[in-house]
Amino acid sequence: MTSDPHPSIGPPSRRPPVPAFLSRLLALLAGALAADRDRHADRFSGPACWRRMVALGSMLAGLAGIPVVSFIAYGLNGGGYFPGMASIFGGFLQIMLILKIASPDIYLDWLIMGAFDVLIGALLLIDPGLASGLSLVAFALCLAASSLSRLMIGVTVHDASAFTWVGASGLVGLFLLGWFLTVVFLTSDGRLDLPMAADLVLRADLTLRGAAIVGFGLSLPRG
Repeated sequence: MTSDPHPSIGPPSRRPPVPAFLSRLLALLAGALAADRDRHADRFSGPACWRRMVALGSMLAGLAGIPVVSFIAYGLNGGGYFPGMASIFGGFLQIMLILKIASPDIYLDWLIMGAFDVLIGALLLIDPGLASGLSLVAFALCLAASSLSRLMIGVTVHDASAFTWVGASGLVGLFLLGWFLTVVFLTSDGRLDLPMAADLVLRADLTLRGAAIVGFGLSLPRG
């Protein structure tokens, strides 16, 4: 029995449309990011913007010491320890100074970043122990949203060093959130002070973000 020298070949299989769809989606996202970078090209271009950003970052880093002062006062005078106050003050400070720097424009992404700080600080102030499951979820979501907003700022700001500083701060925020959730869910130490641990994460995030904004300010044009 001889084999057919020209075996029949079926119709060519169609390539799945998923890669083409993903490539188009990535192209659209890249185009949207490029358009955002073009729209933000004139941000922080004023001759005094770099000084204001350096001042903002320095004050944010300094605000991390507020809970330490509160803790000392608690030990000396029997007062109360108020976790989340540094984030509340830092959020309002960011909103006010960014409004001043951007005037008459409005930098919505920077304002949203400050608003998340106010929300997460108020949440920790109202429920320091995060006793409610919803409080813990809201804490994680607000910190994640704050970190993601910094990543978006780093990607969309026209200045090339924005992601080096502000975007890296967002990555650090996500790392701190992952560390906090790991400690909360996997630790077997019943002595874990949850209000102190949550406030420590916020203070570390605020300090490193302040340092990142200082670095970003120093990288801006100086007129």
